[in-house]
Amino acid sequence: MKKLLLAVSCMVLICASHAQIYKWTDSQGVVHFSDRPHPGSEQLKIPDAQSYTPPVKSSGGDTQNQDKNDTSTLEEHKYTKIGIIQPLNEATIRNNQGYVVVAVELEPTLAQGDSVQIIFDGAPMGEPQQNLLFQLNGIYRGKHTIAVQVINSEGEVLLTSDSITIFMHRPRVGMVQGMKKTHFNPLAQQSN
Repeated sequence: MKKLLLAVSCMVLICASHAQIYKWTDSQGVVHFSDRPHPGSEQLKIPDAQSYTPPVKSSGGDTQNQDKNDTSTLEEHKYTKIGIIQPLNEATIRNNQGYVVVAVELEPTLAQGDSVQIIFDGAPMGEPQQNLLFQLNGIYRGKHTIAVQVINSEGEVLLTSDSITIFMHRPRVGMVQGMKKTHFNPLAQQSN
């Protein structure tokens, strides 16, 4: 139904964009517009719809100039700030499954080809990614340190954040997501 409505709307817009518009004023001074000529009407000229055509990149240009542009963009894109904004330093995380969401702040934004790596308890955890939001799973209870690094496409560390400390509190270690709780009912055993 949605596709049909979209198709009909597009056809109406296409037809309306090619229609002639006429304007006239009646005996009471009211201005009317129509797509059909009326006695005493004048045809209005509607300007074409505004459009934009992006410039075409020239192929096979001077490679020396291209190399200069590439190095200048790398020099211009130096990271000035990196930090962990979630969780806060020395926060206690209460989660039975050991989930921790880590949000990273980076200025300026991540350059193409660069990625962010999470450092958990002094060792890289997972694969580097372009997303600034990480979800850590199955973290054991206790004290842990978290930091993040910006890594370029060659694997070189460009910038490292300060480490934060978190405390994972898992009241029930054996609890697994999706498990059904069984309740002990002493009355059920007495009725037998």
